[in-house]
Amino acid sequence: MVLNKSVNLGVCLFFVFFSLELKAEINRYVVYLADKEQNNYSLSQPQEFMTSDALMRRERQGIALDISDLPVSGAYLNELKLKGVPVFFSSKWLNAVLVEAGEDQLSELESLPFVSKIEFVAPGARLLYENTGGRNRKKGTQEIEISPAERASTHAQNRMLGIDKMHEKGFKGRGIKIAVFDSGFRNVDNSIFFEQVKNENRFIATRDFIRNSNSVYQFDFHGSRVLSCIAAYRENEFIGTAYESDFILCVTEDVSSEYRIEEYNWLFAAEYADSIGVDIINSSVGYSYFDDASMDYTYQDMDGRTAIISRAAAFAARKGMIVVASNGNEGNKTWRYINAPADADSIISVGSVDLDQEKSFFSSFGPTSDGRIKPELSALGAGTSIVTGNNIGMSNGTSFSTPLIAGLVAGFWQALPELSNMEVIYYLKNAASRSDSPDTLVGYGIPNFMSAYALATNLEQDIQDRFIVYPNPVDNTRKIYINSTDFSRPGMVVIDFFDLKGNKLISYNFDETTKDDVLELDVTQLIPGHYIFTCSTGQKVRKAKLIVQ
Repeated sequence: MVLNKSVNLGVCLFFVFFSLELKAEINRYVVYLADKEQNNYSLSQPQEFMTSDALMRRERQGIALDISDLPVSGAYLNELKLKGVPVFFSSKWLNAVLVEAGEDQLSELESLPFVSKIEFVAPGARLLYENTGGRNRKKGTQEIEISPAERASTHAQNRMLGIDKMHEKGFKGRGIKIAVFDSGFRNVDNSIFFEQVKNENRFIATRDFIRNSNSVYQFDFHGSRVLSCIAAYRENEFIGTAYESDFILCVTEDVSSEYRIEEYNWLFAAEYADSIGVDIINSSVGYSYFDDASMDYTYQDMDGRTAIISRAAAFAARKGMIVVASNGNEGNKTWRYINAPADADSIISVGSVDLDQEKSFFSSFGPTSDGRIKPELSALGAGTSIVTGNNIGMSNGTSFSTPLIAGLVAGFWQALPELSNMEVIYYLKNAASRSDSPDTLVGYGIPNFMSAYALATNLEQDIQDRFIVYPNPVDNTRKIYINSTDFSRPGMVVIDFFDLKGNKLISYNFDETTKDDVLELDVTQLIPGHYIFTCSTGQKVRKAKLIVQ
C-alpha cells in the first residue's frame, strides 16, 4: 500500500512539473504597436538615432525623413519590460518588437492598450543564449557544390559584367558600404583572401540577429562564399567584384530551422543597415515554405506586398538603399518561381546564367504574381568561383550570381555618386544584354559596366549640350521649360515622361516648333522623385533626367 502511494505521488509530481513546463514554455513573437506616441526621439533631431552617413545618403537623394524613421516608443518598451517581457529587436518601419514570452503572458500582452496584434514567429527561445554552431541545413537558396578539376578563376565571371574594365577605370567600390545578410561567415576572420579588408578595417560592423550577438564568423560557410564574390582579393588568384568596399556582416538566416522569424531578422538587419548609412544590401537568402506549414507562402503571395521580407526590401529601397536579392534555385523544382524578397518592387533580383550566357536550369523565374518582370538582371551562377576558408573552389546558385551584381552596383555607384538608387537600377537594366526584350527567365539580361556608364554619361551630355531644362529639380509649382538645338528644324515635338521602371506617365505633343521656341510643360501629375523624359523631334530622340521635389 505504501508503495502504491509512493508511485501515485510520483505520477502526480510528474504531471505537476510537466504542466509547469508547458506553462513556462518560451516562444518568439512579434508584437505590433498601435502608434509611436510618448516617443523619446524627434524627426527634428535625427542625428540621435541615425548616423551622419545615413543622413547624407538621404540628403544626397532628396529623401525626406518621415514617421517610419522614428524608433518605437520608449514608453511602450518600458511597459513591456515591467511586464517581464524582454524586447530584443524593434522595427521602426513596421512599429513592432521581437520578444520571447510564455504562452501564459500572451493574454496580458494583448490587453495592453498600445498593442495592436501579436504574431507567433518561431518556437523556443534563442535570443537569451549564445550558440556556437548549427546544422548546415538550408532551404530555397542553398548552393550546389561541384568539384572543379582545376583551380578556379574569377576572370570569366568578372569579364561577363565588365568588372575588369570597371577596375581598370579605378572603380572597386571604395567608399561604398555593402551589407551582406546571410547564414554565417565562418573563417572569414582567418582567411588570407580577406586580409586586405581586415588590414584596412573595412569590416565596419557585425551583427548576429539570430542569437543577439556580434559574433558572425561561425555557424556556416554560405555567407563566407557569398561575401568572397565581392570582397575577397589575392593578387593573380582571386578578384572580388568590389573588394575595396566597406562591409557590414549580418547573420539573419538560421541554418538549423526555417521559421517566419528569419524574415523579421532580415527586417531588423535592414533597419540597422539603414541607420548606419549602408548603400547596398546583398541578400542571398529567400523564403517560400517553412518548417511550420501554416507559415508557407503561395505563388499568389509573391506580389511584393505580402511577405514581411519583401515589404522590408521595398522599405529599404524607399530609404535610398539598393537591395540586390537572389531569385532562388527552384527553377527545376515544384515551386519553380522566385522566392521572397526577390518579388519586391524597386530592387534588383538576380537570376543565374552559365558561361554561354544561357539561363541556368536551377534558376528560379518570374513573373511576380502581379505580372512584373523578374529577375531584373542575371550573372554567372553556374560554376561561380568562390572562397571557402583559404581555398578557391566553385559553386552553383543564384546565391553567387547575386553578389557579383552587388559588386557591379558598388563600382558603378562609386563612378557616378550623384545618381539616386533608382537611377542606378535604371541604367544597369537599360544597358543590359536584353534591355530591348526582357523576359521572365533572365530579366533585362546581363549588365555591363561600360555600357551602363556610357548610357548614363551620354544622358548627362544630352542634358548639358542638347537641352536646357529649368528648373531642374522642379519645385512645387510643377512647371518646367525646355528649349533645344533640335528645335531649329520646324516640326512636331513629342515629349514623354517615364518613371525609372520604364512606365510612361505623361505625354505632350507640340505640332510646330521653331528654333526660338521655349516649351512650357505642366508636370503636376508627377509625385516627388526621379524621372526620365524623351524628346522626339522626328529626326532623333533625346533623353534627359528630371527631378521633382
